[in-house]
Amino acid sequence: MLRSILRAAVRRSLNEVRHIRPDPPGRARGGVADLHRRVERDFGVLAPPVVMLSPAPECAAATWTALRESLLVPGRTGRGEREAVATAVSRANTCPYCVEVHGATLGSLDGTGDGSEAPDPRRLGPLTPAERAELGAVELTFQHINRLVNVFLPDSPLPEFAPAPVRGPLRRATGAVIAARTGPPLSPDTSLELLPRNARDAAVPDDLRWALGEPRIARVLAGVAAAVDEAGSRVLPGAVRALVHRHLREHGTAPGGVGRAWVEEPVAALPPSDRAFGRLALLTARASFQVGDDTVAQCRRAGADDADLVRAVSWAAMAAARHATARNTASVRRIEPNRGNQT
Repeated sequence: MLRSILRAAVRRSLNEVRHIRPDPPGRARGGVADLHRRVERDFGVLAPPVVMLSPAPECAAATWTALRESLLVPGRTGRGEREAVATAVSRANTCPYCVEVHGATLGSLDGTGDGSEAPDPRRLGPLTPAERAELGAVELTFQHINRLVNVFLPDSPLPEFAPAPVRGPLRRATGAVIAARTGPPLSPDTSLELLPRNARDAAVPDDLRWALGEPRIARVLAGVAAAVDEAGSRVLPGAVRALVHRHLREHGTAPGGVGRAWVEEPVAALPPSDRAFGRLALLTARASFQVGDDTVAQCRRAGADDADLVRAVSWAAMAAARHATARNTASVRRIEPNRGNQT
C-alpha cells in the first residue's frame, strides 16, 4: 500500500517540473516507456531527475545509466557508503531536493532517520583503487544530477500541498521504499544498452582516468560522457562549449557570486546568436540555482524547444561534474578513523 501511494505521489510531482514538459509516465511510448519501467523496477519509484529529461531521451538514458550503475549495482563498496557520498555531494551543491531523497534513504539504511550523522566514506581511509572509482562514480553522478535538479525541479520532492506534520513521515517513507528493494542483486551494465551504440565503446577520456581502478565503472562513465557530449553538440555551438571548458579550468565550479553579474563578461565574448545558450550553460555549470525564467526565455527566443534545453543543461551539468570530480578525486584528504583528525 505504502509503495503504491508513494509511486502515485512521485508521478504527480512531475507536474512541478519547471521550464520543460516531460512525457507523463502513463502516456510514454517506445524507448521512453521502457526507461520508465526500468527506473521504477530498479529504483523502487520513478526518479523525477531521470523522467523529467524525456524530451531528450538520450539524456534521460545517460543519466539513468550513471545512477543505476554507480549507486545501485553491487560492488566493493556498500549501498550505505554510496548514499553517504550522494548526500554529502548534494549538500555541498546546495541541492535540497537530492539531500531530502538520499538523506532519507541513507537514514533508512543506517537507522539515523535523515542520514545527517553519517560520515563521508571518501574521507575515511584508506580506499583501494576500485573503491575510489566506485565512490568517485557516485560523486560524478550527483554532481551532474544536482545541477539538473536545481534547474528543473522544486526544492522538495514532496508536493507543496503536503501539510507540515506529514512531511517528515513521508520523507522517511520515501527513503525506506528506495532502500528496501527486494529481489536478486541488480546485474551490472544492463543499462548500457540504452546508450547510443558508438557511446558504448567510447575510450576513457583523461578527466575520467581516476575511474580506471574499476574497469567496469570506467567503461560505464566513458559511455555516459560520450552520450551526453553527443547530445550537447547537437544544440550548443562549439564556441559555447569551449567557453564553458575554459571557464571551468580558470574559475572552477563554485558560484561566481551572489548575483548573476559574473556571467555577463564571459558571455559577451560570444557571437550575439550564441549568448543565450552561453549564459544558460555557464550558469548551469557554476550556479545552477541561478538559472531563472528569464534565462530560459532568452533561449526560447533563440529558437530552443524542450529537447534543446534538456540537452544544453545536461551537457553543461556533465562538463562541471567531470571537472569537479576529477579535481576532488585527486585531492581528497582522508580522516584516520582512530584519531579523527584530518591528515
